[in-house]
Amino acid sequence: MLEEADAIDDLTDAIAEQRESVKMGDHLLLQDQMKCIQDLFFRVQTQEAQRLRLTEPVAKKLGCEAHLSAMAAAMPAAERALFRGAGERLGYAVLALKSEMAILSGLIEHNERFSAMLLSEWRRLEGGFTRPAGLDFKG
Repeated sequence: MLEEADAIDDLTDAIAEQRESVKMGDHLLLQDQMKCIQDLFFRVQTQEAQRLRLTEPVAKKLGCEAHLSAMAAAMPAAERALFRGAGERLGYAVLALKSEMAILSGLIEHNERFSAMLLSEWRRLEGGFTRPAGLDFKG
């Protein structure tokens, strides 16, 4: 769980950097960051798959359901605190990632609305200019 939390933290940091690039309009940096984010996302998925693969056998060994609370309750007290702590760390990492993704999503939607507004205004202004025959300013 801790390795997955670390991977999610790395992904969260990369998304925060991407958010700053969107704010600055740095499209070249955004392309590089997208590749990095894809790699980090694959790492998170790998960690998640491994955690899920290991959960069932551990729960079976403990004689309980494969849920954090059930598994923690079935563990000796010394291990229980560490296990719950790792679970909480993973939960906080997931919440931070969701928060950062929501912020980035909102920023992208805002930029899309702003771009649409600018495009509409340019089209409106373009309609007000009369052009000499055969002369086109598009492109």
